[in-house]
Amino acid sequence: MRLALKLAAFDSRKHFETLRAESLEVLNVICLNPEIISFLTEFSFDTVIKIGAFYYDEPNGIKKQFTWEDEFKYALDADLLLVGSGISGDLVVLDLVDCQAGLLFLDYFWDADEQGLRKFLIKMNCSLGQFFLNSITVKDYPIDAYEAAAYMGSEFTGYWNPEGE
Repeated sequence: MRLALKLAAFDSRKHFETLRAESLEVLNVICLNPEIISFLTEFSFDTVIKIGAFYYDEPNGIKKQFTWEDEFKYALDADLLLVGSGISGDLVVLDLVDCQAGLLFLDYFWDADEQGLRKFLIKMNCSLGQFFLNSITVKDYPIDAYEAAAYMGSEFTGYWNPEGE
């Protein structure tokens, strides 16, 4: 992640913000993985950051999101932590089960059926830091969930109507 921030010309020292106790409390409730908590503590900033075609949200927004945002809670029910978005609006997530980065189709986010929200998740088979680095350094790296599905050879491509029409 450090290299991704450097390549994005982001001044991490200027914008560093200590992870507040209230944010840490929420993280300890939703995620007991010390690796994830350590990452969000180290990469906590006072602004949303654009890295390649994606945005990385402020970790200190977690308390507010956990308390007020249905979208955030809905993703958490599937063990997915919303950590950003793409320029297309697709959601950048961190899988709380295996610590991998992924993209969720915004187009289908609220359409999850008995198979759940993970049906619309395209895992990128890398860490969050590597995901952001790839978005800057890998030629033809996906910029949204549709491209990610093709890039990863996903069974669900996004070209499907959940209502069967």
